[in-house]
Amino acid sequence: MAYYQNAGLPTAASMVVTPAMCDVSQEDPGEGFGPSKLGVRTTVDEPLSASQAIEVLQAGNRRFVQGDVKAGGLGPDMRRALASHGQRPVATVIGCADSRCPVEQLFDARPGDLFVLRNAGNTCTHAEGSMVGSVEYSVAILETKMILVLGHTGCGAIMGATKLFLERSTQKYIEMTCRKDAQESTDQSTEASESEQPPQPGCCKKKSTLLGLLDALVPVAEQACVELEGGSTEEIAAHAVKVNVWRTINFLLSYSLIIREKVASGEVELQGAVYNMSSGAVEFLGKSPKQAQLLNYDGHVVPSMGGLARQVS
Repeated sequence: MAYYQNAGLPTAASMVVTPAMCDVSQEDPGEGFGPSKLGVRTTVDEPLSASQAIEVLQAGNRRFVQGDVKAGGLGPDMRRALASHGQRPVATVIGCADSRCPVEQLFDARPGDLFVLRNAGNTCTHAEGSMVGSVEYSVAILETKMILVLGHTGCGAIMGATKLFLERSTQKYIEMTCRKDAQESTDQSTEASESEQPPQPGCCKKKSTLLGLLDALVPVAEQACVELEGGSTEEIAAHAVKVNVWRTINFLLSYSLIIREKVASGEVELQGAVYNMSSGAVEFLGKSPKQAQLLNYDGHVVPSMGGLARQVS
């Protein structure tokens, strides 16, 4: 694991903690993110187990829901401790970039408590190398024992993908008709203007990275529709939030040997959750139904870094 070493961060073995340091703050585990010798989580603290991490996350979210938050700000000593002694976060959280879902706040966490990765749709579909690599760093070097994939109600990315899926579904007949008309027109003049050709579905939509992101999430909406055996746009999108959480977890298990081995050994747990924006509560979903199956998978590198992309659902 030498290639993972970060010379810029001190290791626990290289730290010398004086009694004065230890007396700065001895945090009550029930009041925050576990005991911290310097008042904040640093490499002088021991990693929390997965079960301890989940308990801390659940307690933090309860405080958030009740409006009894404890996190507060950081004083100069705490900032210096984090800068000098590195980080020992309790958990790694993959969340959505939605500004209404601030991961640290909804778990009543402070800087140093959580290793957070966010993008639209809490997905590994695009930028998968940076997301998976960052999670690997968190478990291999920072020694976090809990990886939590956090979706949320009212996710715009999931709703966009759901609408795109339903739009394509309703346009299947039109698309088939257009293909038939195009075939019949092959014996007509090839000099006909473009405006006279059969319209192609989606031809007026400008290609963009955003459209690519939504397109990659369409299988999530499709799976949600199948599992529900139909439904309204809102119903499908709501169910797709959970489907997408499992999809991200399954992707991590499929394409990261480091994560897969640590989960298989019991050292690390990989779980899902959904944040309800209205109530503020986080529903913890547990492990992926496919975890046992995927622990036998042999993927070592994410598709974008190793060749042809492969969808994992």
